[in-house]
Amino acid sequence: MAMTLLAVYVGFALAGGSLELNPDVAWPFMQINQLVWSGWVWMLFTAMFLHADIIHLSGNVLFLLIFGTSLEEQVSRARWWATYLVSGLAGNLAFLFLGPLLGQEIAVGASGAVWGLLGAAGGLKGTMAIVVFAGFNIFAGGGFLAHAGGLFMGLFLRRWWDDIVGLVKGEPPEFPTV
Repeated sequence: MAMTLLAVYVGFALAGGSLELNPDVAWPFMQINQLVWSGWVWMLFTAMFLHADIIHLSGNVLFLLIFGTSLEEQVSRARWWATYLVSGLAGNLAFLFLGPLLGQEIAVGASGAVWGLLGAAGGLKGTMAIVVFAGFNIFAGGGFLAHAGGLFMGLFLRRWWDDIVGLVKGEPPEFPTV
């Protein structure tokens, strides 16, 4: 995934003529909430592969390598990909619904997906340890709504993955007995 993010960044840098994301070139793939509400729903997906600049990309790739590798050791490749994509989508949906309340209408980045990987890899205790001891700030940058949405989805998936897979296979979930 890190190589994919890097390749997309380089492609848009070459197309836009700058190491910063050129909105004139990238706008059909950025999350522009007004356009998403008008039916351009693919932006919820494509925006998680774009980055504003090399610092934005570097931060996401670094944490993707740390938390993505940790989760990769715990789950199948299919679950890893599903966690990444569903967490990124959840983060972008959080931004779609709540961003306008904060005057934010445009987003790019993989942060929601990366925070989802953190939640799924470390669970609630691991996430809290990272936030407290390593000083990770869920409110860093403009995309904290996507960070929170992705994190909550990652925690949700960690807790209920087996039940979700069972439902997809037509097996009823097991409920604890009292």
